[in-house]
Amino acid sequence: MGSSVGIGKVRDEGEYAAAIKDAFQYDTKIVIEEFIEGREIECAVLGNEEPAASVPGEIIPSHEFYSYDAKYLDDKGAALIIPAKLDEKTTTQIRELAVKVFQTLCCEGLSRVDFFMKKSGEIIVNEINTMPGFTRISMYPKLWEASGISYTELITRLIDLAISRFEKERQLKTSVV
Repeated sequence: MGSSVGIGKVRDEGEYAAAIKDAFQYDTKIVIEEFIEGREIECAVLGNEEPAASVPGEIIPSHEFYSYDAKYLDDKGAALIIPAKLDEKTTTQIRELAVKVFQTLCCEGLSRVDFFMKKSGEIIVNEINTMPGFTRISMYPKLWEASGISYTELITRLIDLAISRFEKERQLKTSVV
């Protein structure tokens, strides 16, 4: 369902069974993955053929992980640090990797790529959100605002990207006759 609904963190067999049961309430397929200890870094991507990446931001949850409760129910569930406190090399690496993920998956318009950064400095792609939250308080528009694009301008750019995509696709043949 997104927003960490049905996500659990487990340490033993009992927690594992409960987490599996909970996850299957929301879907018939689930993902089980190893816990990665590290900083949670997010980067917004905008564009079609020539996408650009925002400054990265960091989420510091006050809960055990960035859960649904931390995101939506607890006003102090997480701190959003924008831009993330990263050195220039790491910032560049994350921005380039975000664009590469976006392009590899043939995305267009908008996406947010989420990463883990281990204490060693290793950066791991966690996921791509092809329909990230888009309220004025959501991370995606906040990242662009910190990158110099206002909420209104961001909406205008997205409309322009959609029109551009429509015009490009309108040129394609839709029949063989």
